[in-house]
Amino acid sequence: MSQQNQGNRFYADCMAYFDSLRKQGRQDFAFEDEFFYTMPALSEKMLIEK
Repeated sequence: MSQQNQGNRFYADCMAYFDSLRKQGRQDFAFEDEFFYTMPALSEKMLIEK
């Protein structure tokens, strides 16, 4: 699987996870912090590899 496909899959999975938490009225601050810290780096890496 290409880096871009892996990044897209990771992003989609994270959005599904966040949506699931919202529906349950819960939050995962530790994961959310890590996600928003990591996602810009992943996005930049995918753009550079194109």
